Amino acid sequence: MNIRSCILLAVIAAFASRPLCAQQLLGNIADTTAVGEQLVLLQARGASFLAVDSTRIEPDGDFSFARVFNATGFYQLVLNDTDRVDLILDAREPLVDLRMDGIPLAEHLQVITSDENKRLWELKYVTKETQAVQAAVAKQRTTLQPTDTMALQALDRVERRAIDARNRYLDELAAHAPTSYFAKGLQVDHAVQNARGQGPMAVAEVCNFSDPEILRSTVYDKCVMAFLQNLNAVNEVQFAVAADTLMMLASGNEECKAYLLEHLIDLFSTYGPESALHHVIERYVIPYGDGADLPPTVRAKVEGLLQVSVGRVAPDVELNDHGRIRQLSDLVKASRYTALFFYSSTCEHCHAQMPALKADRSKYMSKRFNVIGIALDVDSVDFLRSMEENAIPWKCYSEFNGWGSKAAKAYQVKATPALILLDERMKIVAKPQDADDLGRILKDLYE
Repeated sequence: MNIRSCILLAVIAAFASRPLCAQQLLGNIADTTAVGEQLVLLQARGASFLAVDSTRIEPDGDFSFARVFNATGFYQLVLNDTDRVDLILDAREPLVDLRMDGIPLAEHLQVITSDENKRLWELKYVTKETQAVQAAVAKQRTTLQPTDTMALQALDRVERRAIDARNRYLDELAAHAPTSYFAKGLQVDHAVQNARGQGPMAVAEVCNFSDPEILRSTVYDKCVMAFLQNLNAVNEVQFAVAADTLMMLASGNEECKAYLLEHLIDLFSTYGPESALHHVIERYVIPYGDGADLPPTVRAKVEGLLQVSVGRVAPDVELNDHGRIRQLSDLVKASRYTALFFYSSTCEHCHAQMPALKADRSKYMSKRFNVIGIALDVDSVDFLRSMEENAIPWKCYSEFNGWGSKAAKAYQVKATPALILLDERMKIVAKPQDADDLGRILKDLYE
Protein backbone atom coordinates (compact mmCIF):
# COMPACT_ATOMS: atom_id res chain seq x y z
CA MET A 1 0.00 0.00 0.00
CA ASN A 2 1.50 3.38 -1.03
CA ILE A 3 1.59 6.60 0.98
CA ARG A 4 -1.45 7.98 -0.83
CA SER A 5 -3.62 4.98 0.06
CA CYS A 6 -2.51 5.04 3.69
CA ILE A 7 -3.41 8.70 4.00
CA LEU A 8 -6.81 8.15 2.39
CA LEU A 9 -7.64 5.32 4.81
CA ALA A 10 -6.45 7.34 7.79
CA VAL A 11 -8.56 10.31 6.78
CA ILE A 12 -11.66 8.17 6.23
CA ALA A 13 -11.20 6.44 9.60
CA ALA A 14 -10.61 9.68 11.44
CA PHE A 15 -13.66 11.42 10.06
CA ALA A 16 -15.92 8.40 10.43
CA SER A 17 -15.64 8.67 14.22
CA ARG A 18 -16.03 12.46 14.72
CA PRO A 19 -17.76 15.50 13.22
CA LEU A 20 -16.18 17.00 10.13
CA CYS A 21 -14.14 19.97 11.35
CA ALA A 22 -10.88 19.87 9.41
CA GLN A 23 -9.63 18.96 5.98
CA GLN A 24 -6.83 16.93 4.41
CA LEU A 25 -5.25 18.08 1.13
CA LEU A 26 -3.47 15.64 -1.15
CA GLY A 27 -3.06 14.76 -4.82
CA ASN A 28 -0.80 13.67 -7.64
CA ILE A 29 1.20 15.55 -10.29
CA ALA A 30 1.93 13.29 -13.27
CA ASP A 31 4.98 15.16 -14.53
CA THR A 32 8.48 13.89 -13.79
CA THR A 33 9.92 17.42 -13.79
CA ALA A 34 7.90 18.13 -10.64
CA VAL A 35 9.39 15.24 -8.60
CA GLY A 36 11.16 16.49 -5.51
CA GLU A 37 9.94 20.06 -5.99
CA GLN A 38 8.36 22.02 -3.17
CA LEU A 39 4.61 22.60 -3.36
CA VAL A 40 3.52 25.62 -1.32
CA LEU A 41 0.02 26.30 0.02
CA LEU A 42 -1.03 29.95 0.23
CA GLN A 43 -4.04 31.28 2.14
CA ALA A 44 -5.97 34.29 0.87
CA ARG A 45 -6.23 37.45 2.94
CA GLY A 46 -8.27 39.78 0.80
CA ALA A 47 -6.47 40.04 -2.52
CA SER A 48 -3.12 38.96 -1.06
CA PHE A 49 -1.88 35.47 -0.18
CA LEU A 50 0.27 34.19 2.70
CA ALA A 51 2.19 30.90 2.78
CA VAL A 52 0.74 28.55 5.41
CA ASP A 53 2.30 25.17 4.58
CA SER A 54 4.49 23.28 2.10
CA THR A 55 5.36 19.74 1.09
CA ARG A 56 7.58 17.85 -1.37
CA ILE A 57 6.34 15.91 -4.38
CA GLU A 58 7.13 12.18 -4.08
CA PRO A 59 8.88 10.13 -6.81
CA ASP A 60 5.51 8.72 -7.92
CA GLY A 61 4.04 12.24 -8.14
CA ASP A 62 2.01 11.98 -4.94
CA PHE A 63 1.89 14.87 -2.50
CA SER A 64 0.11 15.43 0.80
CA PHE A 65 0.15 18.10 3.47
CA ALA A 66 0.85 16.81 6.95
CA ARG A 67 -1.44 19.26 8.70
CA VAL A 68 -5.21 19.42 8.41
CA PHE A 69 -6.96 22.71 7.74
CA ASN A 70 -9.90 24.21 9.57
CA ALA A 71 -9.71 27.80 8.29
CA THR A 72 -12.32 27.86 5.52
CA GLY A 73 -11.48 30.10 2.59
CA PHE A 74 -9.68 30.51 -0.72
CA TYR A 75 -6.19 29.10 -1.13
CA GLN A 76 -3.59 28.54 -3.86
CA LEU A 77 -1.23 25.66 -4.56
CA VAL A 78 2.02 27.05 -5.97
CA LEU A 79 4.78 25.21 -7.82
CA ASN A 80 8.01 27.01 -8.76
CA ASP A 81 6.63 30.37 -7.57
CA THR A 82 4.50 31.04 -10.66
CA ASP A 83 2.48 27.87 -11.42
CA ARG A 84 -0.68 28.38 -9.37
CA VAL A 85 -3.93 26.51 -8.77
CA ASP A 86 -6.89 28.19 -7.04
CA LEU A 87 -8.63 26.15 -4.35
CA ILE A 88 -11.35 26.30 -1.74
CA LEU A 89 -10.66 24.58 1.56
CA ASP A 90 -13.80 24.12 3.61
CA ALA A 91 -13.53 22.50 7.04
CA ARG A 92 -16.84 20.71 6.42
CA GLU A 93 -15.24 18.64 3.65
CA PRO A 94 -12.90 15.97 5.04
CA LEU A 95 -10.77 15.61 1.94
CA VAL A 96 -9.57 17.47 -1.16
CA ASP A 97 -7.99 15.09 -3.68
CA LEU A 98 -6.53 16.55 -6.87
CA ARG A 99 -4.89 15.19 -10.01
CA MET A 100 -2.72 17.24 -12.37
CA ASP A 101 -1.79 15.34 -15.54
CA GLY A 102 0.84 17.89 -16.55
CA ILE A 103 2.27 21.37 -16.19
CA PRO A 104 1.06 24.12 -15.95
CA LEU A 105 -1.05 22.70 -13.15
CA ALA A 106 -4.21 24.77 -13.68
CA GLU A 107 -4.52 23.60 -17.30
CA HIS A 108 -4.32 19.92 -16.33
CA LEU A 109 -6.38 19.86 -13.13
CA GLN A 110 -8.93 17.19 -12.23
CA VAL A 111 -10.80 17.45 -8.94
CA ILE A 112 -11.23 13.88 -7.74
CA THR A 113 -12.77 14.63 -4.35
CA SER A 114 -14.28 17.97 -3.20
CA ASP A 115 -17.62 19.35 -4.32
CA GLU A 116 -16.49 22.87 -3.43
CA ASN A 117 -13.60 22.72 -5.86
CA LYS A 118 -15.65 21.05 -8.56
CA ARG A 119 -18.00 24.05 -8.39
CA LEU A 120 -15.06 26.48 -8.39
CA TRP A 121 -13.47 24.95 -11.45
CA GLU A 122 -16.76 24.63 -13.32
CA LEU A 123 -17.08 28.37 -12.79
CA LYS A 124 -13.54 28.94 -14.10
CA TYR A 125 -14.23 26.93 -17.26
CA VAL A 126 -17.48 28.78 -17.95
CA THR A 127 -15.77 32.12 -17.27
CA LYS A 128 -13.00 31.20 -19.69
CA GLU A 129 -15.57 30.48 -22.41
CA THR A 130 -17.31 33.78 -21.72
CA GLN A 131 -14.02 35.66 -21.94
CA ALA A 132 -13.30 33.96 -25.28
CA VAL A 133 -16.64 35.25 -26.63
CA GLN A 134 -15.89 38.74 -25.30
CA ALA A 135 -12.43 38.70 -26.91
CA ALA A 136 -13.94 37.63 -30.25
CA VAL A 137 -16.55 40.39 -30.01
CA ALA A 138 -13.89 42.99 -29.20
CA LYS A 139 -11.81 41.87 -32.16
CA GLN A 140 -14.83 42.03 -34.48
CA ARG A 141 -15.66 45.56 -33.25
CA THR A 142 -12.28 46.80 -34.46
CA THR A 143 -13.26 45.91 -38.03
CA LEU A 144 -16.42 48.04 -37.93
CA GLN A 145 -17.07 51.75 -38.31
CA PRO A 146 -19.12 53.79 -35.81
CA THR A 147 -21.78 54.06 -38.50
CA ASP A 148 -22.22 50.24 -38.62
CA THR A 149 -24.97 50.56 -36.03
CA MET A 150 -26.82 47.29 -36.65
CA ALA A 151 -23.64 45.18 -36.65
CA LEU A 152 -22.42 46.85 -33.45
CA GLN A 153 -25.75 46.26 -31.75
CA ALA A 154 -25.68 42.61 -32.81
CA LEU A 155 -22.22 42.22 -31.24
CA ASP A 156 -23.51 43.85 -28.05
CA ARG A 157 -26.30 41.26 -27.91
CA VAL A 158 -23.86 38.40 -28.41
CA GLU A 159 -21.69 39.64 -25.57
CA ARG A 160 -24.67 40.25 -23.30
CA ARG A 161 -26.02 36.72 -23.92
CA ALA A 162 -22.64 35.21 -23.06
CA ILE A 163 -22.43 37.19 -19.80
CA ASP A 164 -26.04 36.36 -18.88
CA ALA A 165 -25.46 32.66 -19.56
CA ARG A 166 -22.40 32.70 -17.32
CA ASN A 167 -24.32 34.43 -14.52
CA ARG A 168 -27.22 31.97 -14.77
CA TYR A 169 -24.84 29.02 -14.61
CA LEU A 170 -23.10 30.58 -11.63
CA ASP A 171 -26.41 31.04 -9.81
CA GLU A 172 -27.36 27.42 -10.56
CA LEU A 173 -24.07 26.18 -9.10
CA ALA A 174 -24.69 28.12 -5.90
CA ALA A 175 -28.34 27.01 -5.73
CA HIS A 176 -27.28 23.33 -5.70
CA ALA A 177 -25.34 23.97 -2.47
CA PRO A 178 -26.83 27.09 -0.82
CA THR A 179 -24.88 26.62 2.45
CA SER A 180 -21.49 26.09 0.78
CA TYR A 181 -18.58 28.50 1.04
CA PHE A 182 -18.80 28.93 -2.74
CA ALA A 183 -22.41 30.14 -2.42
CA LYS A 184 -21.55 32.36 0.55
CA GLY A 185 -18.85 34.22 -1.37
CA LEU A 186 -21.12 34.58 -4.39
CA GLN A 187 -24.01 35.91 -2.31
CA VAL A 188 -21.84 38.54 -0.63
CA ASP A 189 -20.31 39.54 -3.97
CA HIS A 190 -23.74 40.00 -5.58
CA ALA A 191 -25.10 41.85 -2.56
CA VAL A 192 -22.18 44.29 -2.52
CA GLN A 193 -22.65 44.99 -6.23
CA ASN A 194 -26.32 45.75 -5.60
CA ALA A 195 -25.44 48.01 -2.64
CA ARG A 196 -23.27 50.34 -4.73
CA GLY A 197 -24.50 53.92 -4.63
CA GLN A 198 -26.75 53.30 -1.60
CA GLY A 199 -24.42 54.61 1.10
CA PRO A 200 -21.61 52.92 3.06
CA MET A 201 -23.86 51.26 5.66
CA ALA A 202 -25.71 49.45 2.86
CA VAL A 203 -22.42 47.61 2.29
CA ALA A 204 -22.02 46.91 6.02
CA GLU A 205 -25.47 45.30 6.03
CA VAL A 206 -24.47 42.68 3.46
CA CYS A 207 -20.79 42.18 4.33
CA ASN A 208 -19.65 41.13 7.80
CA PHE A 209 -16.23 42.78 8.16
CA SER A 210 -15.54 40.60 11.22
CA ASP A 211 -16.04 37.33 9.33
CA PRO A 212 -12.64 35.62 8.73
CA GLU A 213 -14.19 33.42 6.03
CA ILE A 214 -15.04 36.53 3.99
CA LEU A 215 -11.55 37.88 4.77
CA ARG A 216 -10.08 34.79 3.10
CA SER A 217 -11.43 35.84 -0.30
CA THR A 218 -11.12 38.76 -2.71
CA VAL A 219 -14.68 39.75 -1.79
CA TYR A 220 -13.36 41.36 1.41
CA ASP A 221 -11.34 43.96 -0.49
CA LYS A 222 -14.34 44.63 -2.76
CA CYS A 223 -16.45 45.30 0.33
CA VAL A 224 -13.92 47.79 1.72
CA MET A 225 -13.66 49.62 -1.60
CA ALA A 226 -17.46 49.70 -2.07
CA PHE A 227 -17.86 51.10 1.47
CA LEU A 228 -15.43 53.94 0.74
CA GLN A 229 -16.80 54.64 -2.75
CA ASN A 230 -20.35 54.81 -1.38
CA LEU A 231 -19.29 57.77 0.77
CA ASN A 232 -19.58 60.18 -2.18
CA ALA A 233 -17.25 62.26 -0.01
CA VAL A 234 -17.25 66.04 -0.25
CA ASN A 235 -14.39 66.50 2.24
CA GLU A 236 -11.44 64.53 3.59
CA VAL A 237 -12.87 64.25 7.11
CA GLN A 238 -15.44 61.76 5.82
CA PHE A 239 -12.66 59.30 4.96
CA ALA A 240 -11.31 59.45 8.50
CA VAL A 241 -14.80 58.80 9.90
CA ALA A 242 -15.27 55.94 7.42
CA ALA A 243 -11.95 54.39 8.53
CA ASP A 244 -13.12 54.49 12.17
CA THR A 245 -16.41 52.86 11.21
CA LEU A 246 -14.67 50.09 9.26
CA MET A 247 -12.27 49.40 12.13
CA MET A 248 -15.24 49.15 14.49
CA LEU A 249 -17.04 46.78 12.11
CA ALA A 250 -13.96 44.54 11.96
CA SER A 251 -13.32 44.60 15.70
CA GLY A 252 -15.14 41.31 16.29
CA ASN A 253 -12.19 39.33 14.91
CA GLU A 254 -8.50 40.11 15.50
CA GLU A 255 -7.41 38.68 12.16
CA CYS A 256 -9.91 40.86 10.28
CA LYS A 257 -9.02 43.92 12.35
CA ALA A 258 -5.26 43.50 11.72
CA TYR A 259 -5.77 42.99 7.99
CA LEU A 260 -8.15 45.93 7.65
CA LEU A 261 -5.67 48.25 9.39
CA GLU A 262 -2.93 47.24 6.95
CA HIS A 263 -5.32 47.49 3.99
CA LEU A 264 -6.49 51.00 4.93
CA ILE A 265 -2.88 52.13 5.28
CA ASP A 266 -2.18 50.73 1.78
CA LEU A 267 -5.27 52.37 0.28
CA PHE A 268 -4.78 55.81 1.80
CA SER A 269 -1.03 55.85 1.15
CA THR A 270 -1.64 54.97 -2.51
CA TYR A 271 -4.79 56.95 -3.33
CA GLY A 272 -5.10 59.43 -0.47
CA PRO A 273 -6.26 61.53 1.13
CA GLU A 274 -3.14 61.87 3.25
CA SER A 275 -5.15 63.30 6.14
CA ALA A 276 -7.05 60.00 6.38
CA LEU A 277 -3.76 58.09 6.34
CA HIS A 278 -2.39 60.16 9.21
CA HIS A 279 -5.65 59.73 11.12
CA VAL A 280 -5.41 55.95 10.84
CA ILE A 281 -1.76 55.96 11.92
CA GLU A 282 -2.32 58.33 14.85
CA ARG A 283 -5.39 56.51 16.13
CA TYR A 284 -4.57 52.85 15.51
CA VAL A 285 -0.79 52.63 15.21
CA ILE A 286 0.88 55.24 17.44
CA PRO A 287 -1.01 54.02 20.55
CA TYR A 288 1.03 50.82 20.20
CA GLY A 289 4.10 52.84 21.23
CA ASP A 290 7.12 51.36 19.48
CA GLY A 291 4.79 49.19 17.41
CA ALA A 292 6.12 45.95 18.90
CA ASP A 293 2.63 44.44 18.94
CA LEU A 294 1.88 45.35 15.34
CA PRO A 295 2.35 42.87 12.50
CA PRO A 296 5.87 43.40 11.09
CA THR A 297 4.50 44.29 7.66
CA VAL A 298 2.28 47.03 9.11
CA ARG A 299 5.06 48.37 11.32
CA ALA A 300 7.49 48.58 8.38
CA LYS A 301 4.96 50.36 6.17
CA VAL A 302 4.10 52.88 8.85
CA GLU A 303 7.75 53.62 9.59
CA GLY A 304 8.40 54.22 5.90
CA LEU A 305 5.33 56.42 5.48
CA LEU A 306 6.13 58.54 8.52
CA GLN A 307 9.57 59.26 7.10
CA VAL A 308 7.99 60.98 4.09
CA SER A 309 5.07 62.69 5.78
CA VAL A 310 4.47 66.43 5.52
CA GLY A 311 6.74 68.37 7.88
CA ARG A 312 9.52 65.77 7.86
CA VAL A 313 12.94 66.22 6.27
CA ALA A 314 12.80 64.26 3.04
CA PRO A 315 15.24 61.42 2.32
CA ASP A 316 18.24 62.46 0.25
CA VAL A 317 18.60 60.20 -2.79
CA GLU A 318 20.95 59.83 -5.71
CA LEU A 319 19.58 60.68 -9.16
CA ASN A 320 21.02 59.26 -12.35
CA ASP A 321 21.79 61.91 -14.96
CA HIS A 322 22.82 59.68 -17.88
CA GLY A 323 25.51 58.00 -15.80
CA ARG A 324 26.40 61.06 -13.75
CA ILE A 325 25.16 60.75 -10.17
CA ARG A 326 23.56 63.85 -8.68
CA GLN A 327 22.50 64.28 -5.05
CA LEU A 328 18.90 65.45 -4.68
CA SER A 329 19.77 67.79 -1.81
CA ASP A 330 22.28 69.62 -4.03
CA LEU A 331 19.62 70.18 -6.68
CA VAL A 332 16.92 71.28 -4.25
CA LYS A 333 18.95 73.89 -2.38
CA ALA A 334 19.16 76.05 -5.50
CA SER A 335 15.41 76.82 -5.32
CA ARG A 336 13.04 78.05 -2.65
CA TYR A 337 10.55 75.30 -3.50
CA THR A 338 10.97 72.24 -5.70
CA ALA A 339 8.25 69.88 -6.91
CA LEU A 340 9.37 66.28 -7.35
CA PHE A 341 7.32 64.84 -10.20
CA PHE A 342 7.31 61.04 -10.22
CA TYR A 343 6.05 59.81 -13.56
CA SER A 344 6.38 57.21 -16.30
CA SER A 345 7.15 58.21 -19.86
CA THR A 346 4.43 55.85 -21.13
CA CYS A 347 1.79 57.04 -18.63
CA GLU A 348 -0.92 59.16 -20.30
CA HIS A 349 -2.20 60.36 -16.91
CA CYS A 350 1.31 61.66 -16.23
CA HIS A 351 1.42 63.46 -19.56
CA ALA A 352 -1.92 65.11 -18.74
CA GLN A 353 -0.33 66.76 -15.68
CA MET A 354 2.47 68.41 -17.64
CA PRO A 355 0.68 71.47 -19.09
CA ALA A 356 -0.33 72.68 -15.61
CA LEU A 357 3.15 71.91 -14.28
CA LYS A 358 4.70 73.93 -17.10
CA ALA A 359 2.38 76.84 -16.34
CA ASP A 360 3.26 76.78 -12.64
CA ARG A 361 6.97 76.60 -13.36
CA SER A 362 6.77 79.50 -15.80
CA LYS A 363 4.70 81.58 -13.38
CA TYR A 364 6.90 81.09 -10.31
CA MET A 365 10.34 80.37 -11.76
CA SER A 366 11.44 83.96 -11.09
CA LYS A 367 10.53 83.37 -7.45
CA ARG A 368 12.84 80.34 -7.30
CA PHE A 369 10.37 77.52 -7.99
CA ASN A 370 11.52 74.47 -9.93
CA VAL A 371 10.35 71.01 -10.99
CA ILE A 372 12.46 67.83 -11.00
CA GLY A 373 11.19 64.88 -13.00
CA ILE A 374 11.90 61.34 -11.74
CA ALA A 375 10.88 58.82 -14.40
CA LEU A 376 10.07 55.24 -13.42
CA ASP A 377 11.14 54.01 -16.86
CA VAL A 378 12.83 50.80 -17.95
CA ASP A 379 14.82 52.13 -20.90
CA SER A 380 16.11 55.41 -22.28
CA VAL A 381 14.15 55.24 -25.56
CA ASP A 382 10.76 56.04 -23.96
CA PHE A 383 12.47 58.48 -21.59
CA LEU A 384 14.05 60.58 -24.33
CA ARG A 385 11.03 60.36 -26.65
CA SER A 386 8.69 61.59 -23.91
CA MET A 387 10.94 64.54 -23.10
CA GLU A 388 10.95 65.56 -26.75
CA GLU A 389 7.27 64.96 -27.52
CA ASN A 390 6.07 66.71 -24.36
CA ALA A 391 8.70 69.48 -24.61
CA ILE A 392 9.57 69.00 -20.94
CA PRO A 393 11.44 72.11 -19.79
CA TRP A 394 12.70 70.82 -16.43
CA LYS A 395 15.51 68.37 -15.72
CA CYS A 396 14.47 64.71 -15.63
CA TYR A 397 16.28 61.71 -14.16
CA SER A 398 15.78 57.95 -14.31
CA GLU A 399 17.50 54.84 -13.00
CA PHE A 400 15.84 52.87 -15.83
CA ASN A 401 14.75 50.31 -13.27
CA GLY A 402 10.98 50.83 -13.42
CA TRP A 403 9.32 50.35 -10.04
CA GLY A 404 12.67 49.21 -8.69
CA SER A 405 13.61 52.92 -8.55
CA LYS A 406 15.39 53.69 -5.28
CA ALA A 407 13.97 57.20 -5.31
CA ALA A 408 10.40 55.94 -5.69
CA LYS A 409 10.90 53.47 -2.85
CA ALA A 410 12.48 56.10 -0.59
CA TYR A 411 9.49 58.40 -1.12
CA GLN A 412 6.92 55.57 -0.80
CA VAL A 413 5.53 56.27 -4.27
CA LYS A 414 2.82 53.69 -5.00
CA ALA A 415 1.36 55.10 -8.22
CA THR A 416 2.16 57.62 -10.93
CA PRO A 417 1.82 60.51 -11.35
CA ALA A 418 2.88 61.61 -7.85
CA LEU A 419 3.98 65.04 -6.62
CA ILE A 420 5.97 66.01 -3.53
CA LEU A 421 6.82 69.64 -2.75
CA LEU A 422 10.13 70.31 -0.93
CA ASP A 423 11.67 73.48 0.38
CA GLU A 424 15.35 74.37 -0.01
CA ARG A 425 16.23 72.49 3.20
CA MET A 426 14.58 69.27 1.99
CA LYS A 427 11.57 69.68 4.26
CA ILE A 428 8.36 68.15 2.83
CA VAL A 429 5.97 71.10 2.47
CA ALA A 430 3.06 69.33 0.79
CA LYS A 431 2.06 66.23 -1.16
CA PRO A 432 -0.33 67.62 -3.81
CA GLN A 433 -2.91 65.29 -5.30
CA ASP A 434 -2.25 66.64 -8.82
CA ALA A 435 -0.81 69.60 -10.70
CA ASP A 436 -3.92 71.73 -10.12
CA ASP A 437 -3.62 71.13 -6.38
CA LEU A 438 0.06 72.09 -6.58
CA GLY A 439 -0.94 75.35 -8.29
CA ARG A 440 -3.25 76.25 -5.40
CA ILE A 441 -0.53 75.46 -2.85
CA LEU A 442 2.04 77.55 -4.70
CA LYS A 443 -0.38 80.48 -4.88
CA ASP A 444 -0.74 80.40 -1.08
CA LEU A 445 3.03 80.18 -0.63
CA TYR A 446 4.04 82.91 -3.09
CA GLU A 447 1.16 85.36 -3.24
